[in-house]
Amino acid sequence: MNENLTAYLIFMGCGAAACILWFYLALRRKGSPKAGALALLTGALGILLGLLCARLTWILMRINFVLAKDLLTLRYYELSYYGGMAGVILAVWLSAKILKEPAREIMNIFAPMGALMAAVARFAEGFLGMLGLGYVEEWVEEGLFFPLTVKFDYGDDYFEFYLAVFMLSGLFSLIAMVLSLVHGKEKYRFVRTLFYLCLPQILLECLRMQKISWLFVPAEQLVCYLVCEGILVWAAIKGRKDGFRAWIPALVGLLACGVIIAGEFALDGKITLGEEEYIPMWITYAAIALSLAAMAVSEHFALRRIQAEA
Repeated sequence: MNENLTAYLIFMGCGAAACILWFYLALRRKGSPKAGALALLTGALGILLGLLCARLTWILMRINFVLAKDLLTLRYYELSYYGGMAGVILAVWLSAKILKEPAREIMNIFAPMGALMAAVARFAEGFLGMLGLGYVEEWVEEGLFFPLTVKFDYGDDYFEFYLAVFMLSGLFSLIAMVLSLVHGKEKYRFVRTLFYLCLPQILLECLRMQKISWLFVPAEQLVCYLVCEGILVWAAIKGRKDGFRAWIPALVGLLACGVIIAGEFALDGKITLGEEEYIPMWITYAAIALSLAAMAVSEHFALRRIQAEA
């Protein structure tokens, strides 16, 4: 796999156009008299704010290493995916405010389109060389099959296989889109879609080779966890009439955080079985995945409860 920036830009452009068209059609179906203006303004602001926030977020994450002369560059490997996501969300909210439309309703309508755009952005990483790849244990060296692994052929019968993290991320984003469509009539559709988008990335960010780390913690993994736990805390506050029971999902999230931190220690070789026997990676990843599944179940019950009370 070699870098192909032209193909990346074409793929992203087509994906963005498809999402904006879908957004326009959804607005028309809802009877919005400003469907065209909303869709066009969201598209324009989404590109502008997406790039701006992606760059600013990356700079903040790497503030100790960025020189003043580098602030305005737009190299693809110096942009934060999650900063770009935040920029697009901000663009939708601002567009609704500028055109004096109900922001929450507009963001709920945009939720599945946003998830589709997230999937497009992840799949597009396949055109960017090593950016969306990961390496885990010896079985990847033998190669599996696409979309689980990709092959790098260096010539002279020398090649390597890497985990196709970008494909897994894109597939989970498509699942988030489907779930968003399933919850289409819910009051908190946008919030739930954001949770679905961020939750699996907590594990997938562990797998990436190219990532920003603070000590041993991937920075964007931490961002995803904070978003998900923040949603669980928000749900607890909304359902405070239920007393302690309302806080159980948030507490499950904190327990999951403990598992994730222990998992990062294990992956870094700081937790071992005995003096020198390392915990197999698949066990560590399985433990993290189970903790995230527990968070997903907790979110389901928490949001169902507060929507029943609304």
